[in-house]
Amino acid sequence: MPTSNLVRVFTEEELETRRSTVVAELERRFGSLERALEREQDWDYDDEEARLFSEYHAVAFLLSD
Repeated sequence: MPTSNLVRVFTEEELETRRSTVVAELERRFGSLERALEREQDWDYDDEEARLFSEYHAVAFLLSD
């Protein structure tokens, strides 16, 4: 079964919007981004929080210079 290689290109604006959304959700769950990142280091979080942490770091990486 053939597979297609698909690459999605995001604009900087799209990445900034996604980062803002993810940060807002982390702040809602943990009170602040700093507390969320501290909690991440404890390795004590559920699958949804793991997805948010992963997405936060991916978007931050893509936006870094």
